[in-house]
This record gives sequence, C-alpha cells and structure tokens, in this order.
Amino acid sequence: MAGAIVEQLPIPCLYLGEGPLWQPDLEALLVVDVFGKAVRRHFVRTGRHQVLHIDDGGEAKTVTMVIPVEGSPDSYLLTVGNRICVVRWRTQDPDEHTVRPRVVKDTRDSHFNDAKCDPRGRLWVGTTGPQDEAGEITQMFAGALYRLDHDLTFNKCVDKVSCSNGLTWSPDRKTFYYIDSEAFSVDSFDYDDVTGNISNRRTVLDYSTACLGGAIPDGMTSDVDGNLWIANFRGSQVICVDPVKGRVTRQVDLPSKNVTSVCWGGPDYATLYVTSGKMRLNLEDLERCPAAGGTFAITGLGTRGAPATAFRSAVDLAADFE
Repeated sequence: MAGAIVEQLPIPCLYLGEGPLWQPDLEALLVVDVFGKAVRRHFVRTGRHQVLHIDDGGEAKTVTMVIPVEGSPDSYLLTVGNRICVVRWRTQDPDEHTVRPRVVKDTRDSHFNDAKCDPRGRLWVGTTGPQDEAGEITQMFAGALYRLDHDLTFNKCVDKVSCSNGLTWSPDRKTFYYIDSEAFSVDSFDYDDVTGNISNRRTVLDYSTACLGGAIPDGMTSDVDGNLWIANFRGSQVICVDPVKGRVTRQVDLPSKNVTSVCWGGPDYATLYVTSGKMRLNLEDLERCPAAGGTFAITGLGTRGAPATAFRSAVDLAADFE
C-alpha cells in the first residue's frame, strides 16, 4: 500500500507470535511466544529485550495472552493452556526470567486463544476446539467466548465456537466485533457498554465472497475512525475493513505468510504492530521467507488507534505475591 512503511523489529522470529500489546509507560511492546510458553517485552527506544518464561510444571502447551492488571504495574494476566493466571513481572527482573503462574480461573475447554479487555476493563477471552500436533482443529464448535468481570465472575457469551480469535470494539462503544477463524468471517454484535452484554449477531465480512483466497482471519483491532485492521493467517497481509460498507478498503503486504495479530502503539498510537509465525511452514517456505515469524511495525497509514485497556479487578490479584 502506498505510503505504508513496514519494518521488522529486532525480536527473534517465533514459531507462533501472538497477542501484541503496547505499554506506553515503558515504551515497550509485549509479544506472546505461544509454544515457547513465554512473553517477550521489547523496549522500542532502548532496544532492551526481556523474556518471561512460564513454568506451570509442564501441564500446558501454550501461553496465548498477556494483559496488564490496572493499579498493579507489575501484575499481568496470562492464559496458560485452559487456565487464566496471574504473574508478577518487573522491569528490574533479569532479561531471562522464569515465574510460576497463579491460577485465577480455568475451563474444561481445550485451551484459550485470543483475548482483550473491553473499554471498561472486563476481559474477553475465547477458546478453541481440540487440536492435533500440527495445530489443526480436530473438533469443530467445541470452543466458546467468555467474559471475566471485575469481580472474577466468568460468563459464557458465545458458544459453538471452533477457533476464537480477533476481537475489538467500535470507538462509540456500541458495537463488538468478533472472529471465529474457522467460520472465515468477521461478525459484529450490539454491545452494551454498561453491562457488557452482546446481542444481534450479524456478518460484517465473509472471506469467501470478499475473494480473500485461502487467508484465515486472525487477530484484529480498530482505528479511531471505526475501521477494522485484521491479520490474515495463511495470507501475507493485514487488511483494513470498512464495517459499515462491509468491504476491504486497504491492504498492507508483509514478508511473512502467517500473519497472526495486530495492535496500535507508539507515542501517538499511529504505529501498527504486527506478529506472525513459522507454524505450518516447511523448509522451502522458510528459505523463501526468512522473515516468517517476525514482528513488524507499520507506519505511514494515516490513521491511529487508541490505548489498550488493562484488566480492572475488584479483587487484589497480587495479594499473594511476595
């Protein structure tokens, strides 16, 4: 796309990078190393790079989300397998550091996937059906989308989900957008900002009719104009969608086939940070695409996003930390 500048960040290429999140107070980008069971924190201005390894005794295979806890600067929510956990991670910790997570909530579903906090700080987090060793879903419609409220009440909001993925809200807080990747569509719901309830599901963009080939909708964010920015797994691009017209308006190509997620960041939130993965790529693919699994910064888009919301808990999640 004319005007857009794509830069690869000095973060190791990951088998599956996910869940980017900008921390303005630290001028740092958080990235989840899903199968490495770690979270990476890249300080953009200084170049420092911290890695937090998660030791849960080998019970889970994945870490898929990291979200700060409001009012507790060193506390973060993580999804570890099928559990929502809390950890402490400080900037003064060693650049390679390992912690044992403390469980907040769990589910009987296979495992958690993408997650984000709504404008009021409630956590929305989805699950997927069981997967084989290659990461392919083996049981459709076995996942769900949940909401974790301030008092840690856990609510199922959408059921019969195959692969819960991207989620974001409109700037006016009236619409919730959601992706079940295996449905190959972007959907919207009416959203009640006070209660967190959603209703009236409809399709915003159908990937088959939008001629997006074999691309799979993955992570998603919105800009201040209400447009959606969507990462395309098995597609080397991020697309911008006008949700009112239901059509793709822009596309930015990236040097990685499996583009996984997006977030806005930088001092003015005009940089779109993008994660990707090497997952399901063979040696020939990797030779052709050495940047696969990289983390990228896109500038020059002519728009910007809003700061991410931290989790607002009515319970002191850090009470048991030393």
